Amino acid sequence: MEIRHKSAMPIYLAGAVWILYCLIFSMHKLFHIIIALVLFVAAYLILRKKFPDRVEIVEETIKYTGAKEIDQAIEEGNKYLEDMRKANELIESPLISDKIDSLSEITKKIFNYVSEKPEKLKDIRRFLTYFLPTTVKLLNSYARAEAQDNKGENINQIKNDIEGAMDGIIDSFHKHLDNLYADEAMDIDAEITVFDSMLKAENLK
Repeated sequence: MEIRHKSAMPIYLAGAVWILYCLIFSMHKLFHIIIALVLFVAAYLILRKKFPDRVEIVEETIKYTGAKEIDQAIEEGNKYLEDMRKANELIESPLISDKIDSLSEITKKIFNYVSEKPEKLKDIRRFLTYFLPTTVKLLNSYARAEAQDNKGENINQIKNDIEGAMDGIIDSFHKHLDNLYADEAMDIDAEITVFDSMLKAENLK
């Protein structure tokens, strides 16, 4: 998540332009007030380009619930998210970087769902103990390979293999998320079936 901090310098310096103009010219005339205002706005717009917003990247984490077992899993999830973020900072490939962003977003959705439905924790054990750590391991391997000056055959193979595997990894993350909704989908289907039957019984359909 990006947080933008606006610099105060443009407004201060533009204000100084206004004050300087007021000291030089009489402000009793509308003409000079308009000129001062135009100079103030122009100075502010120019200085905004000279002093751009400072962008702070705040990494969103999964929120804790207060339930010990769930929070332990969330703590692990946050650790793997941080590991992904660090790997992403090292990796130069825009393609891989975008895919890491996708993996991070899906991971957050998985853990947020489990935090709301703690009974689903058992359904992500494999995801937590195998898929996440293995994914982080692959990303770190890619970062190390990419950082090598000597682009030999083995290094290129490592990169190519991981690049080729990324779409499959993303699909597996999506499936883990989708599987969490399986029971809910069945419940809704059953409710709709019963509701439909009630409509027919009451001659409302």
